[in-house]
Amino acid sequence: MRNYLLLIFILPIVGCGNQHPEQTYNEMLNDVIQNFIVGTVGGDSVLNAFVQKTQADSVARKYSNPAMKEAMMLNLISDYLVAGQVYNAQQLYDNMLKYAEQEYGKVSQMSAMIYKEKAHLYERVGDLDNAIQMMQKSAEVFKELPKNDSNYYNDAEEFIRKWEEQKSKQAVNNRISFSYKQPINNYDVSGVATKSAVFSSYNIALTFHHINTEQEFTVSGGRVNWDLEKKDSLCLDYPNNKKGDIIESPQYDVPFFFADLDFDGKDELITDLIPHAGQRCVGTFTCIYKIENGQAFDVTEKFTRKSKEIFTCIDPYYFIVNNARKEIILYSDGGLINFSWRVYRFDNGEYIYDRKISCELNIGTNNYKVTVFFSQGKSKSFIVSEDEFTRDKWNY
Repeated sequence: MRNYLLLIFILPIVGCGNQHPEQTYNEMLNDVIQNFIVGTVGGDSVLNAFVQKTQADSVARKYSNPAMKEAMMLNLISDYLVAGQVYNAQQLYDNMLKYAEQEYGKVSQMSAMIYKEKAHLYERVGDLDNAIQMMQKSAEVFKELPKNDSNYYNDAEEFIRKWEEQKSKQAVNNRISFSYKQPINNYDVSGVATKSAVFSSYNIALTFHHINTEQEFTVSGGRVNWDLEKKDSLCLDYPNNKKGDIIESPQYDVPFFFADLDFDGKDELITDLIPHAGQRCVGTFTCIYKIENGQAFDVTEKFTRKSKEIFTCIDPYYFIVNNARKEIILYSDGGLINFSWRVYRFDNGEYIYDRKISCELNIGTNNYKVTVFFSQGKSKSFIVSEDEFTRDKWNY
C-alpha cells in the first residue's frame, strides 16, 4: 500500500507549481509529528518506531521538502494500517485534508485522493455509510480537476454504485417479515423486523389492518430481542392478556398491546418498546396512540402531562388496567414471597394515587397475608387462600 500511496500523491503534488520554504530534515520531521498525530511519541509505539526509523535515514535528509514531508505522512499512515490502528490512520487523513486545503486549496488532487483512501478504510471495517459518503466527496473533487490519468472520477462513481448495491443487499438480508396468527383488537397485525446495526436486537415496524374497515396504519414497535431465523415470513402467537375487565401488559418481547387508558370506551395502542429499561430490565413501552378515523395519533405527551409517574412506567408484565373500577395498577417491587403494587384511580379526568397492596406468602400454608395501605394513612390486613388471591388480587 505504501508504494501505491507515494506514487499517487507525490507526483501530482510536485507538479502543482507552488513554492514552499525549504525545511531542514529535523524541522520537517517535527512538523509531521506535531501536526499529523494525536498523542505523544512515548505513548505510541508506531509513531516512536517511525521517528527512530526516519531519524536514521540519511538519504531522506537530502530531500527535505514539502513533497518529502507529505510522503512521510503517508508512510506513517501506512505504518498505522500495518499495525491495525485504523482509527489513528483516519485521524491522520483528517489532518492531511486540513493541510491539503491550506497548501493547495479546496480542490486538489491530494484532497480527492485522501477522500478516496478514507472511503476504502471505512469499507475495510464494514462501515458502508461513511465509505459511500467519503467516496462521494472524492468524486465531487475529481469532477473539478483536469481529466487525465490521475483523475479517478469514474473509479469513484463505480465504487459508489457497488457499495450502494451491497448496502441494499445487506438491508434485504437483515429484514424479516412477520405477522400474528389471529386478529388482535379487530386488527390483522404484521410487521418488519430489521436487524439493528448497533444492538443485538431487531427494530420493529408494525402495520395494523382493520378487519372490518380495511383501514391501516404503520407505527414503530421499538426494539425486541427476538431470535429470528432468516425466513421469508414468520407467524407469531399473541398472548392472551385480557381476563374479563383486567388488561395486563404482555410479557417481555411482545412489542404492543391495547388498553383503555382514559376509560372513554376506546382502547389506546401502547407500543414502541425499549428493551433493557424499566424495573428488572424487562423493557418499557414509550408511545401511546389514539386511533381515530383509521389513523394513529401520538398522544404520549398528553398522558404523561396527566401523570408522569404512571405513563413513563408502562413496563411489560408490570402494568395492569382494571376497566371495571377505572384503575391503573403498577406492580412495584418484591419477589415470589413478598411483593406489592400501587393503585391509581381515574376520577373526573385525573389519575389519583389511592392505595398500596402488600402481599406475603405464608410458606407451607399456601395462604397469603394481604395488607392494604390507603393514601389517607389507614391500613387493613387479611388472610386469603391461593385460589382467592389469584381470583381477586387486582380488586383489593
